Amino acid sequence: MEVDVLIVGAGPAGSTTARFCAGKDTDVLMIDRRAEIGYPVQCGEFLPVAKEMHDIFPRSMNLEELFTVDSSVVAGDVTSVDMISPSGKVYRCPFEGLTLDRRSFDKSLVKLAVERGARLETQTSLLSIKDGIAKTTMGDVKARVIVGADGPRSRTAREVGMQGVSECYPAVTCQADGSFESVVKMYFGSGAPGGYAWIIPKRKGANVGIGFNNRSLKQRPSELFQRFVDNLGIEYHDLTMGLVPTSGPVPHTVSGNVLLVGDAAGMVMATNGGGIPTAMIAGRFAGQTIREHLASGSSLDRYEQLWRTAMLKPLKTALRTKWMSDIVFRHDRVVDLTMRLLGRKGLNRTIRCKRVFYVI
Repeated sequence: MEVDVLIVGAGPAGSTTARFCAGKDTDVLMIDRRAEIGYPVQCGEFLPVAKEMHDIFPRSMNLEELFTVDSSVVAGDVTSVDMISPSGKVYRCPFEGLTLDRRSFDKSLVKLAVERGARLETQTSLLSIKDGIAKTTMGDVKARVIVGADGPRSRTAREVGMQGVSECYPAVTCQADGSFESVVKMYFGSGAPGGYAWIIPKRKGANVGIGFNNRSLKQRPSELFQRFVDNLGIEYHDLTMGLVPTSGPVPHTVSGNVLLVGDAAGMVMATNGGGIPTAMIAGRFAGQTIREHLASGSSLDRYEQLWRTAMLKPLKTALRTKWMSDIVFRHDRVVDLTMRLLGRKGLNRTIRCKRVFYVI
């Protein structure tokens, strides 16, 4: 089979890339190893509104195009984020966003890509890439451009010799029933060593989870998760485990005719764990660059320039803040003291990927 563009992975990064490079004159094929797009859910399902993303990434343009979503995929509205210290002190930071139904949301993004002319094959995995041919479980695919949108353990990156994500945190997440305040809650301290636990509310329940630094773990992730939900008295179902990239963007996201997008490129906001918005911003840049490349022969390196201009500085700032927290957040008393020194304003800056040292 020959196509113009092969996209490995049909999550937010892959489907957004497909949406912006597909067209009547461009043959775009998305493949995904899952049987159902958007399932299982392996994230917190939170999407900041466009104005919040403009604040975090002020060099990005027209984010409303990406972050205006249909009400049918919205499972809740959020007005604030509570950052909770080990001693229980609450620092409430205004922050608007939506809780998504990821099963529906991911399908809606694929639908947008298919409407533009892209094709999707599920239950299809990439096996290898050799001499410009991608071997998949559905057969060989020759593509003019290949996009790795296949997560933090990207096979695409490995197959073409690109440096992938070097460190990930394991995260356990579940769905909980009940009534929850319209506020995201982030819990810090030894209950989630090196990371944090969260409750992200929905209209009928919540997404509840916990992420950890592997190097700080002294118990199994499942044991820490169970203790967290037991302390809060939460009944849960649909338990899953995933990986969150924590080492920052990879050094290069373009090699020959291969591009990396989203988690495969380490594009996650280190201080809040958010990867959906950055995946979609980068996906649009990738799609636009690929379309121009196929039409005029322009360099695919343009993609690297675009996403770095729009997102690299805030992502690196967030990563530096995380490195600092890894040093000081080893004992609950130190965590309490640090959060008290930063205060609400400083903590608000951390979740917005801004430098905190201006306020202390």
